[in-house]
Amino acid sequence: MDKLPNGFSDFRTGLETSRCRILSELTQAEDVTFFTCGGNIGDYLIWAGTRHLLHQFKYKEATHREITDSKGHTALITGSGGWSRAHRTLPMLLPEIEKRFEKIIILPSSYDPGVDTVKRALSQTRAKVFVRELESYRMVKDLCNAELAYDCAFFFDFSPYRIQGKGEGELHAYRTDGESAITQKPSDNYDISNNYVVNNLDTWLHIISQYERIRTDRAHIMVAGAMLGKTVYYTSSNYHKLPGIAKFSLREYPVYPEKSGQ
Repeated sequence: MDKLPNGFSDFRTGLETSRCRILSELTQAEDVTFFTCGGNIGDYLIWAGTRHLLHQFKYKEATHREITDSKGHTALITGSGGWSRAHRTLPMLLPEIEKRFEKIIILPSSYDPGVDTVKRALSQTRAKVFVRELESYRMVKDLCNAELAYDCAFFFDFSPYRIQGKGEGELHAYRTDGESAITQKPSDNYDISNNYVVNNLDTWLHIISQYERIRTDRAHIMVAGAMLGKTVYYTSSNYHKLPGIAKFSLREYPVYPEKSGQ
């Protein structure tokens, strides 16, 4: 088991450390633009958590399609899994953002520098790169100005969704996209993070709240399930994101790697 770094001895301490590290980057910002990027409902949770984190700051929000119309002092790039083989949008967008802003901050993300475009982007960037788990940190710390912090989804206020009670039954919510590493999914699979299945964060959270146990290979179903008091069994997608987040941020929660035959 990995030793937790200083500032991350337990979940509450780690969350406060993360908050301080990210917000300290904004103390001298003359203006702030928060860039979101297309994604699934799990990404919506990251964006909502980021908005909670930034609630005391004045900032603009823009999508990745509005980069060419944007400029300013500080750009915040949403945390995501968009630095992997299955999703490589952000390495291509990063140079365009750097042309238009004085300071760049990439919010806590997972990275796979085994992908050439990801490694090249991180090696060439002047951005402050926040990393949401230890495996990615080990892989990128010598490529860029990297620092650990929890995924911004953890800053979301989950309390209104805990009133649903403990729930019952088991939700099978596995990916149906190119990041999946599962060859055969259960017949009752319900990929609620797919925008074409569920199209808003509120409904997504209410669905998760109805179950007692969750089995998934979606990182933010794992996160939301843990924060809502569910028992979660996770299976890795096609890179280290899920086990990395679970081991770094969710050690105190009933979150377990799926065992064969379970």
